[in-house]
Amino acid sequence: MWAAVTVAALLGPASSAGGGIRDDTAWLQAKLDGGGAVFLPRLPDGQCYATRGLWVSRDDTTVTSDGACVVALGPGEGRIQRGDGTFVKANAVFFVDHSNLRKPVPVRIAISGLHITVPAATRMHGISVLGHEVTLSRLTVDGSPLTDVLVGSGSKGSGGMSGRIAVTDSVLSGGLRDVLSVFGPVGLRVEGNVLSGARGKTAAGLHIRAADRGQPTLDVRVAGNRIAVNAGPGIFLDLAPPNGLPVLASGIEVVRNDILGNARSAPKKGRAGIVLAGGQNDGKGQIVLRENVFGGNRGPAVLRRQGAVARSFGLRSVPPASIAAVRDDTTWLQTRLDRTGGTIFLPRLPNGECYATRGLWVSHDGTTITSDGACIVSLGLGPSAVFFVNRSTPSKPAPVGVTISNLRIVVPEGQSMYGVAVFGHQVTLSNLDVGGSPKDDVTISGRGNGNSYAGDISIVDSTLGGATRNAISATAVIGLRIERNTIFGVRDSPPGQPAAGIDLEPDDRGQPALDVHIVGNTIKDNAGPGILLELEPNDGPAVVATALEIRGNTIVRNSAKPTPPKRGGIVLAGGQDGNEGTLILRDNVIRGNGGQGILKSRLKLVVDSAGNDVSGNETA
Repeated sequence: MWAAVTVAALLGPASSAGGGIRDDTAWLQAKLDGGGAVFLPRLPDGQCYATRGLWVSRDDTTVTSDGACVVALGPGEGRIQRGDGTFVKANAVFFVDHSNLRKPVPVRIAISGLHITVPAATRMHGISVLGHEVTLSRLTVDGSPLTDVLVGSGSKGSGGMSGRIAVTDSVLSGGLRDVLSVFGPVGLRVEGNVLSGARGKTAAGLHIRAADRGQPTLDVRVAGNRIAVNAGPGIFLDLAPPNGLPVLASGIEVVRNDILGNARSAPKKGRAGIVLAGGQNDGKGQIVLRENVFGGNRGPAVLRRQGAVARSFGLRSVPPASIAAVRDDTTWLQTRLDRTGGTIFLPRLPNGECYATRGLWVSHDGTTITSDGACIVSLGLGPSAVFFVNRSTPSKPAPVGVTISNLRIVVPEGQSMYGVAVFGHQVTLSNLDVGGSPKDDVTISGRGNGNSYAGDISIVDSTLGGATRNAISATAVIGLRIERNTIFGVRDSPPGQPAAGIDLEPDDRGQPALDVHIVGNTIKDNAGPGILLELEPNDGPAVVATALEIRGNTIVRNSAKPTPPKRGGIVLAGGQDGNEGTLILRDNVIRGNGGQGILKSRLKLVVDSAGNDVSGNETA
């Protein structure tokens, strides 16, 4: 496994024979040929890496960055010989394919955190994917690529699957053919992206294609994207290959997307927000369109061609003027948060209107975000939380002294976003109402903050509801107070989540759970346990798990579903290595829960328990 390379190591190989034009191709290709993890740090003074097309051919290769830019110079080397003696060249900045016909195509590839620019003169794609299990996230691709991202291939008589591809939280624009084009997807996720500015007359924001009747299209989810101002349709489900309707074309969901101002120059047959062509040959294929917002597209919202069948729910159209008016407060809010700490007051908006944002970094010490009760809605396109409290560059420490209060935070279904993510220290969340369908209402961790824990965190006097995994998740904490909150309605979606009101669960034994106090909360009607102390990671008991307190809580009607892995009012599992960690468990009302009132599993804590009412649970 290659280690991440340093800036100094990068700058050395970049010189060119002429001493002028930067060319990083040789050393980048050498790193990729070795496989493993390649980290490209941002270069100083806005400088960009420059490269010809790069082969990505090794399993388990990851290319990550903190926002570096990469500029295409032209196609890369040829590696696979065709029948006519010519060689296939890497005609994308990252060309994911096997480079030896005797080896399988690569799997488990991830590319994230980069800004890729493709000049028109290069005649290249941004990223070409001919492998499986490929994740592209937090990317920007622009310039004039042939296609920003091209997945798979196919033609009449030939076309296989592209298995388990995810394109998420990215901004893709300017494609001459399409912005994002996918052949034969099985297990495709396109979520939380901006897809805009496709230029050719028929060029779509998203083009999903079956080029041959045997090429499958299955288990596709397109959710929470903003697809705008493309010359062709916003989305083109192209399921009508020339040799007959596909054998397999089903399980396709297009939900909660904003599809605005598309089909500007499209011919009549492609003139719509969404174009559906063809479908599964037995007429039983399932295509669901639900809760999409349409505005300013030329032609109808949805155009069905050649017998395409789809079920439509909650389609909503808005007038053309609203394209510019779709609210997005990200830029000015992020600019203010990036400038300095201090207090940001968000006044309540008239007529129940909410601020809307793609997710905001909160990275300065001493930042306070407060309101007189305004609401803020996630657009799902930025960092993974409406408020993401963490350092935004590895050279700076995690932020301290952050307060967020008096706001209603809404995460619409399908975005896989958190309400608030806390990775800093001395952070207070108070008088918040977090709802909708967040992954977690609040998640607390030390991931990426340089310290591997979050310290001195308070969540008080708040209402947390509707989460799909846990209302509060804490993985690595020293000093956590959860007091006087109402925590309810965790859903267990998809089934098998912890689904707890509060889940204190280190990811590994080295993550601390120290000085944690859960006091005076009402925790009710959750799919899983009211409180879950899961202190038994896969690699053994926690090294530090002590000074824990659960006191004076009302924990009722939890573990309401059978699907979470552990059920009870309070579940206590594992503990501190050596069995000397302590837990105060006093004066809690624990009634009407599925499973036991208090379930103990391989407990390694010294428990001071008294005054708990555990009557009326499913299992006494």
